[in-house]
Amino acid sequence: MPDRVDQTVDLAELIRRPGPGSHRTVLDIDGQTTATLADLPPDRGGLLFVGLNPSPVSVEAGHYHQGRLGRMFWARLVKASILPPGTSPEAADDTLVAAGHGITDLLKRPSARDTASDAELRAGVGPLWQKVALWRPAAVVFVYKRAAESAAGRSLPARWGQLQGVALSGRPCFLMPGPYASTEDVAAGLNFLRNLAAAIRD
Repeated sequence: MPDRVDQTVDLAELIRRPGPGSHRTVLDIDGQTTATLADLPPDRGGLLFVGLNPSPVSVEAGHYHQGRLGRMFWARLVKASILPPGTSPEAADDTLVAAGHGITDLLKRPSARDTASDAELRAGVGPLWQKVALWRPAAVVFVYKRAAESAAGRSLPARWGQLQGVALSGRPCFLMPGPYASTEDVAAGLNFLRNLAAAIRD
């Protein structure tokens, strides 16, 4: 009986959509108590954005994507009309949640750079699949190609857009243009994302 109660509490926590404020949390990761960022689930039918892992500066701030490249991500979501003009990067994740979307990371252990091994990232795919199955977003949007390839289990030729033959719990998967993508790829990729967001609202 106690196990059943614990599982109910865990499930309730997993599907809870937090309000605005700090999203800093503490998790047990491989036996170590680790400060990280809590998952921000989307509304059912919203978009779920998936990064690699949080940076220490983001954990300290209690908000996703607070480093230089992270703030570029928020600016791109404004350009794609996912977030309204003038959205402050300091609490853009709160605005994202208010719009019905969500965000998480493939790996919850923070690091200043992309230093996770392929095995560590692959270990995050199962938990991500479970979250998608529970949250039921309209689509999964990977922020970085390395996260998308970890989820797909193979190299992907796409630079951005829909990932053909890739789905998580039946949800289609998409890729944003990389942080160093060409101006043309960024413009085309963000237009694609804008159209995707418009399509799920119809």
